[in-house]
Amino acid sequence: MDINLDIQNILVIKRMYELRNVGLVAESLGKTSGAISKNLSKLKTQLNDPLFIQTKHGFEPTTFVENNISNFEQILSSIEAIKHQDFSPESYRGTIKIYANTLFWERFGSKLYFALSKEAPNAHYSFLRWGSSNARNQLIDGEEAIAVHYFDETLPQSISQMDFGKGKVVFFVREDHPAKDFESLANYPTVLFKTPGWNDNKYPILERLRNIGFEINPRADIDHPAMIHDIILNSDYFGITLSGSVPEGCRSMELPEKLTFDVRYVMSCRRSQKEAPLNQWLFQKL
Repeated sequence: MDINLDIQNILVIKRMYELRNVGLVAESLGKTSGAISKNLSKLKTQLNDPLFIQTKHGFEPTTFVENNISNFEQILSSIEAIKHQDFSPESYRGTIKIYANTLFWERFGSKLYFALSKEAPNAHYSFLRWGSSNARNQLIDGEEAIAVHYFDETLPQSISQMDFGKGKVVFFVREDHPAKDFESLANYPTVLFKTPGWNDNKYPILERLRNIGFEINPRADIDHPAMIHDIILNSDYFGITLSGSVPEGCRSMELPEKLTFDVRYVMSCRRSQKEAPLNQWLFQKL
């Protein structure tokens, strides 16, 4: 039997089975008796059965309806069960996987862990470096994880990037560095913080600098902030970091107004998973 039943019509069958009266069914569904009669006529044709026989005591269901009423009720129960997933952090026992760069973990890692584990004490946490497992491609391929990093215009539309904060790029040197202003830094070497999987091929800040005639050729790309800080504390090198991340013993150099460089912190995940209750909770905590 090739059947394409409307859910409302299945509800009409159920109410007719319970009430045995077209007028009462119409009243319970907020419809007219004529509309209910039309529903029943259509159903009779679709199901090839009279469905209900009128008697002096009301409408009696046919054997077909008696034999299938449980199936109709099951269909309606299944429809009612379709709803958004409930999420309760305190009872969640799954794995929460987050990718971020080393600087983020050094600056915010423990704070984020304590904030999450306070509300979701039974979850298992996996905090990984952004480039440690080819996170970019794994997210694109559908991995159930989130990534915390800077806005990346090269990510495909299948990845959602939700802003949760902003930072400012600053240059920094050791306290007693001989350079007195930003322009004089051109005479000194630099090392760059590298995030594998994010800025492998280009550094947006360097492109901005070149556009104003400030050419930087870094001596090294380093994936360890502590190592960069140690080099700068013990040499005439300068570094590039984010406001709030200038290490003790160093000072920041004021950038020209035309070089003000804001960074958008984003949480990335598969666009199809953006509204998942777990990801919405993680975004709120970030």
